Amino acid sequence: MKKFFLPLLALLCLILPAQAAGFYDLPADHWAGEEIQQALAAGAVNGYGDGSFQPAREVTAAQFCAILSRSFLQEEYAAAKEGRYQAMDACRAVLKGTSAEETWRDLGKRWDRYVNEPLSRYDMAQILYNLVLEKDALQETVQLSTTDIADWADIPDGYHSAVFTCWGMGLLKGQADGRFAGEEHLNRAQTCVIWSRMDALLNGPREIPEDPDAGVEVKEMPAFGLQGDETVQQMMKRVNAKTPRCKEGRLPNGKLRTEENIQELLELVKQGCPDGTVWSSTIRYDYQPSQFGLTHGCLSFAMAVGDFLFGEETPVTQHRNFRTLAVGDALHIQGGGAERVLILTSVDREEDVYTACALERNGKVNWDEWGPLSGLVDAVNFTTVYSRG
Repeated sequence: MKKFFLPLLALLCLILPAQAAGFYDLPADHWAGEEIQQALAAGAVNGYGDGSFQPAREVTAAQFCAILSRSFLQEEYAAAKEGRYQAMDACRAVLKGTSAEETWRDLGKRWDRYVNEPLSRYDMAQILYNLVLEKDALQETVQLSTTDIADWADIPDGYHSAVFTCWGMGLLKGQADGRFAGEEHLNRAQTCVIWSRMDALLNGPREIPEDPDAGVEVKEMPAFGLQGDETVQQMMKRVNAKTPRCKEGRLPNGKLRTEENIQELLELVKQGCPDGTVWSSTIRYDYQPSQFGLTHGCLSFAMAVGDFLFGEETPVTQHRNFRTLAVGDALHIQGGGAERVLILTSVDREEDVYTACALERNGKVNWDEWGPLSGLVDAVNFTTVYSRG
């Protein structure tokens, strides 16, 4: 298996699906809190892998296109070429007249460089303007005069209609000093506010979705991890005996089977088997789950965690389809005399990054494993994926 190393920034940029509050850097009284929650609930934006939302972080063209394709250009996204720049291809029509489109032409119709740079207010206005025209949502009367825009004379050719329309329709307003300040950038919180205005324009008032776990009796899970002189087989007999059976579409604790809820159970596994926990290939660590044969070492760890997350009665599926990788899947990698297992704790196809709990043969548990999803594909001939259900 090839080893891949990404800059720390790539790890911090990892985006996880999130549908509720709980970000350590997003106070309850944040000025854009309501709009951020709306965007999260709609799946337009996500949080980061370190538990943050980073509301002040600048938004790039690629990120803004991802937001638009999730909410307003879903058909275009489904028809676009799959890959890293699928969202950019889906948004090609609404990128007309922007620096992103100019870069795309200059580089031989390839997305590069600019798309990962902070998006200017000029380009965001142009994208929104194009989207309004694309969706035939232009208001007949815009209550605005060019004299209301203090820096109107400084706006570059090609952006005047976009700035005038977006400001007049209230989609992207000017600064407190009356300038549009189009060379400046927008952050994630501001982008959520702009998204909410566009969503209201195109889709009307959005109903607050019901919490699928509302009214569900959350069941207490048994402690995962060896206690005293237990063997893994004894530990799992104790755990499985106290683990409630799953109803269809739900986890052992009664909650809906979502990434967020699976990650919550993974935190309980981490409490019982924190970083540095020994899990060797000796007999003590052997485990024979009800849905599989006798397992040892790395695979024993994967099966034990899988039973805890999804219930021992949930079938185990073996495959090598890396397009369907999901949180909770276990990857068993063997080759060149080495063996390891990865239990996925997050999967982000847009950023081509995964995080995982890792264990090497006769090694120690490591909850800080991460790398590119494309790197896993390089090891397909040596890897078996175990999914549950």
